[in-house]
Amino acid sequence: MATAVPASADVEASVALQPQGRLEARGAAVTAPISVMCQNGATGTLWVQVTQNVRGELAIGDKYVPSVPCTGNYERVNVTVVSRTKAFRAGVAFTTASLNVYLPPSDSAVVEDDREMMIVR
Repeated sequence: MATAVPASADVEASVALQPQGRLEARGAAVTAPISVMCQNGATGTLWVQVTQNVRGELAIGDKYVPSVPCTGNYERVNVTVVSRTKAFRAGVAFTTASLNVYLPPSDSAVVEDDREMMIVR
């Protein structure tokens, strides 16, 4: 789990990738469950990337989520990432998540989490 390093004043934010994702559409995509937390009144955006070695070649996909719930509590967000290259398969992948939070009038924070994720059918 990652916590915020604010740009100016304190902005509460956290992002945590879950250890297991789900294979979708015969490997065309992976659904990655992510826990996000940003303080009530803020706005948050999320970017997720999944990279997997498939028989010596990389399956890579990423997804931008333009709005995540900022309630002050941890919220689960399921992000479906479509591969831009090869199909994903069941097994280990490396996943990155970046949560950008803006709290008016001028406070912001970026938090990231990177981890191995097990993709299951």
